[in-house]
Amino acid sequence: IGIIIAVWLHSKKITKKSVLWTFDRIIVPTGFTAAMIRLGNLMNHEIFGAPTDLPWGFRFIDNIDAYTRGAEPIYTLPSHPTQIYEALIYLLVFAVTMYMYWKTRAKERQGLIIGVGITLIFVGRLLIEFIKNVQVDSEIAMRENTGLILGQWLSIPFIIWGIWLIWNAMRKSNTSPYITKKSK
Repeated sequence: IGIIIAVWLHSKKITKKSVLWTFDRIIVPTGFTAAMIRLGNLMNHEIFGAPTDLPWGFRFIDNIDAYTRGAEPIYTLPSHPTQIYEALIYLLVFAVTMYMYWKTRAKERQGLIIGVGITLIFVGRLLIEFIKNVQVDSEIAMRENTGLILGQWLSIPFIIWGIWLIWNAMRKSNTSPYITKKSK
């Protein structure tokens, strides 16, 4: 809520532009920042995936808190490094939104860049959650009853919002956002 208020205040008081204009610019570095956060999760042995037979499975320290206090490490079975999967998605978001901002006229369609970024982030999250270990025990019953966990359910409204932002931005303008600056 604080970030939304800050963006709204920045938009109204400083740039005098719409909130979508500001979000279109904020989403570009957000992908890079989120990728670095996920790599931090990898280093801290947090938020990893289910066991795997794939050759890139990582063995994480399961008792990381005790290990940092001097206990012997207890390693997991080779598991999906979901932190890397998510970091790659966030780097893709960074690359796509950076390209859209600098090499196309997408920034002329307010909401298009943030819509693409949000859609990519949350579709990726929805898919990766299928192989990620649950974070809280209550999600086990949720997965058994609905097939999805809380993070996936929370991703669905953002996917819908992202698609709506894309659709709304595309219908408001007659100019193609995909024409590069060089082809003008």
